[in-house]
Amino acid sequence: MKNLLKPVFVIAFAMLVSGNIFAQQKFAHINRTELIQSMPEFKTSGEKLEAYGKELQSSFEEVQVEYNKRLDDFQKNQETWTDEKKEVKTQELISIQRRLEEQRTSIQESYGKKEEELFMPVLKKASDAINKVAKAGGYIYVFESSAVHYVDDTQSTNLLPAVKKELGIN
Repeated sequence: MKNLLKPVFVIAFAMLVSGNIFAQQKFAHINRTELIQSMPEFKTSGEKLEAYGKELQSSFEEVQVEYNKRLDDFQKNQETWTDEKKEVKTQELISIQRRLEEQRTSIQESYGKKEEELFMPVLKKASDAINKVAKAGGYIYVFESSAVHYVDDTQSTNLLPAVKKELGIN
């Protein structure tokens, strides 16, 4: 009989201990998007990216204006040109169209690289602050509140105020 009760006591003890361990675990949540958008660096990076985008757009528009002028000239004068001249002018238009497409692709790539360059430090700073506050608070999990369907504020701590304080954001 003692041999039968021993495993039962071991299982009961294990359940009691594991229940206490889970009860002591601390969970937190944060809306990371809200945090990042409240950071001054986010606004600064956004302004720099916007200015960069305008600069890229301006250079694209210059080529677009050149194309439109040549197309207009072609449409107005093609009837007076020889077939050879029409062919030369057609090839010029095709060349400018290719250049526009290449430039569009290049602009998209440059814009994406600039966006990453400007915003990666902001994202890293936010992540580092979240990690620091979570570790200091003894939290074992920090959930992204915008990515979960339900957060029970009585069982999970909102880290947003503490992380904002850590970053010096009011």
